[in-house]
Amino acid sequence: MQIYTESVIVRDTIRAGRPTVLLLVGIEPLEALLAFFRERCASLVAERSYVQAVGRFIEWLSVRAEEFYSQDQRYLLYTAFLHDLRFGTYRQGIDKYGLNWRPTSDSNLRRLTRCLFEFSDWLSKRQGTIAISPIRQNASYSDQIVFWRYWNKRKATSLLGHIKRRRHGVEIERTPTRIVPRQRNKHLAEAKAFPIKYIDALLWQGFARPGNHAYTPPWQKFNLRDILITLLCLYGGCRESEPMHLWVDDVFVDPDDPDVALVLIHEPETGIVNFTDPLTGTKRKTTRSDFLQRHCGGRIPLTQETGRRHAGWKGALLTHRERNAFQVFWIDRGAGRLFLELWRMYLHHIRPVTLQMPWAFLTRDGQPLGTEGFNDSFNAAVQRIGLFPSKHAGTTTHGLRHRYGQWLNDLGLGEKEGQVAMHHLNAKSQDFYRQLGVAQVAAVVGAATDIASLPSFIKGCT
Repeated sequence: MQIYTESVIVRDTIRAGRPTVLLLVGIEPLEALLAFFRERCASLVAERSYVQAVGRFIEWLSVRAEEFYSQDQRYLLYTAFLHDLRFGTYRQGIDKYGLNWRPTSDSNLRRLTRCLFEFSDWLSKRQGTIAISPIRQNASYSDQIVFWRYWNKRKATSLLGHIKRRRHGVEIERTPTRIVPRQRNKHLAEAKAFPIKYIDALLWQGFARPGNHAYTPPWQKFNLRDILITLLCLYGGCRESEPMHLWVDDVFVDPDDPDVALVLIHEPETGIVNFTDPLTGTKRKTTRSDFLQRHCGGRIPLTQETGRRHAGWKGALLTHRERNAFQVFWIDRGAGRLFLELWRMYLHHIRPVTLQMPWAFLTRDGQPLGTEGFNDSFNAAVQRIGLFPSKHAGTTTHGLRHRYGQWLNDLGLGEKEGQVAMHHLNAKSQDFYRQLGVAQVAAVVGAATDIASLPSFIKGCT
């Protein structure tokens, strides 16, 4: 009987109410996967990958596992599953299993395979024995996952044997990972940056308030909130989610130039808050999570929110240890001056005055703005200037940070400077943003006309 799975987001009371992804097998939650998440403390994005991998494997087992019950066929089950995952389940236009799987990319296959193997191995160690055979008994899906992983690793062991580390004499099982044909080609990871020629139009036409063109005050004519966020991403190199975590007190005047904004973006949960105790008048400091709970009506960081209030946090190279924050480095100090000017207008005329709401960027009803809300506004602004939101054209919010990376190239900044400017944990992470595109390579190579001396075509014809 075919089994269907689905995922839902719930709040885990064991982990202080943090949102987690729950995998439903039929109508029953897969408790083992929830226990795995509790040990790993992974992000919602990572949890979704595990849920997708395990859910697909369970659905596939419900329609194809019986084909591999024979002992000499069991080791082939993983191979068949990964081939169906990679190339889809349609054969000559027919999907006899009813899975309706389309082909997926090599990178997606590797991601799902890694997640499935990690969870299967964790589950095997947790149970400490071979699971109940699903062939003769009504085994749970957790038992089935362990059972098939055991046969997959057993065949690998018999084929490859054991390798003993000379130093410690520890036996290690080697499991072959190349089960499907490897893609021999590789695409250029070209960074699609937002096109420079449309920046002014985006800021002053795309974010213009419809119907308010006749108004003189900028705070009535423009959507200052989203212009400020765009400036942080475009000229400050922020990821699209990072400005959502900015609090009102996180913007300062640059001591070296009082006309330029000095912006500090704090880690949304462990970032430090300096405040005055309302009861004693003494100055104190605590984490943002604690401050939100005790002084903002039990609110939680946006990383723990769900839906349109959610804003992720990928991790960053923090430049201010005492605050658990990083400084925004303006690629053009003129952008820092513009930001400070618009920031003051925004706070004075636009931002709703709401109690217990420290975030800088709020919605019209006074709630914190999430990444999804900004994305919707940005895409609408792009369409107003005649463009189509497309990641491959650089006209999404991702393209703003890519443009910042390309400007770092134009300035000739090195790897270490680029790492700090883009607040990457790993210096190599910036390579994706600073990758030269086809047009740039063609221009450089085409300009080298004096390197090679070509034979004269006219002389060859005489």
